[in-house]
Amino acid sequence: MIPITLWIVEDDAGYRRTLHKALSREKHITCNGVFPSCIEMFSALETEPHPDLMLMDLGLPGMGGVDGIKKLAEAAPNVTAMVLTVFQDKEKVMEALDAGAAGYLLKTASVQEIVEGLQQVMVGNAALSPGVAKVVLEELRKPAPSEKFNLSDREIEVLEQLAEGLSVKEIADVLNIGRRTAAFHLSNIYAKLEVQSQSGAVAKALRSGII
Repeated sequence: MIPITLWIVEDDAGYRRTLHKALSREKHITCNGVFPSCIEMFSALETEPHPDLMLMDLGLPGMGGVDGIKKLAEAAPNVTAMVLTVFQDKEKVMEALDAGAAGYLLKTASVQEIVEGLQQVMVGNAALSPGVAKVVLEELRKPAPSEKFNLSDREIEVLEQLAEGLSVKEIADVLNIGRRTAAFHLSNIYAKLEVQSQSGAVAKALRSGII
């Protein structure tokens, strides 16, 4: 298991305590930040060492989770956001992924499923609850517009491999390019698609008909 430092942003006090207690039992997880709102979380980011992952609800007071994820990408780009919420409607799912969420789990997930999702995100993969994956799949089946965002053929190849769940190193091996070159293409893709994560890039590329 990869060691993880984790903060939780959850306004439901009972669920927040239960989640914190359960995840703190995991030897590889250090859950040293628990907040009822994004406002308090961002205040802590100014003075405390940053965590690896931020596990965030969406329906938060003051600043919603989607706006929180967007701001987090600017304020602390080294911190990865993962959603844990009751919302599984298409709009919320796609908004969160486009904002930069690297994973989207529902609160019906077991502790073990949450732990596995955190591990997946830590190694660069997306983590989606089955119900959320279904929503994303349905979105992919819709007729796609022709916008290509001026991506090069190589960048589209990188996106196709991302959609298969490959890491940067694996993409480099498959395309027979250097790891730094693959990372460079990925950086360009993020900039052109205006996204902050692999899951966001794949979701936008699929909806736009790029891949």
